[in-house]
Amino acid sequence: MTTDLAVGFDDMVVLSEGGVDVFVLNLDADDEVPPYYIDVAGRRFAFSAVTFLVRGHSAQLAQFIREHEADGRLVLLGERRERYLAYVYDPTAETDEDDE
Repeated sequence: MTTDLAVGFDDMVVLSEGGVDVFVLNLDADDEVPPYYIDVAGRRFAFSAVTFLVRGHSAQLAQFIREHEADGRLVLLGERRERYLAYVYDPTAETDEDDE
């Protein structure tokens, strides 16, 4: 079982919806449990335990992304079995870990 995955921007598509843009990574190709971490260009995104339906997520997804971006965090979505899995990168968390 893999707990982390490293990908590049070429592996993702951009979803534009509700006035926000977010990268989406298709995770359906692997039958294993989705990774807990996704590394993209030196940034480690952690699974937030929040998911959204691919169809019918309404304004909730855009609001979720806006709230995180307002707090300085980035959001990445993993698409898996008709759901978006929300991964979050918090640059202050890495700074805190480095200080310890």
